[in-house]
Amino acid sequence: MYWLKRLSINLIALALATFIGMVAVSQAVYVFDANVGRLPIAPFIRGFVASLIVAAIAPKTAFLPRFLVFSGIFLADLLLSIIISNMTIVMLDRYWGGNQDGAGLWMYGVGLIPIVTCVVGYLVLRGFRSPPETGEANAVGSQASM
Repeated sequence: MYWLKRLSINLIALALATFIGMVAVSQAVYVFDANVGRLPIAPFIRGFVASLIVAAIAPKTAFLPRFLVFSGIFLADLLLSIIISNMTIVMLDRYWGGNQDGAGLWMYGVGLIPIVTCVVGYLVLRGFRSPPETGEANAVGSQASM
């Protein structure tokens, strides 16, 4: 039954964070005309995949930290997409004269965003771990003293 409770907390936190991510991406892209690359929905999809990965490997935490970390993953992905996309445009103009072939691997810097958001999200969520239950802590302590 514990796994069902943990699954429901994950799904509810992920659904609410997905809603926040969807609103943030749509506002940034369609209202404020932020440059996020070729596909305007890409930060949302990358954020969702990163949140799913973190939800699958996350330690036992309360609902609020989990929700805040998942929302932060979506917002961090959006922010990094805006920064890297605009940085790439400036680098193309300045260093390669607008030639995309000359830029090479710099054009794929956006591929690092999900890795960064997954690792940072997991490490932040580890800081909010729930303490072990008293029965487990006593059992571990009694075995250590033997």
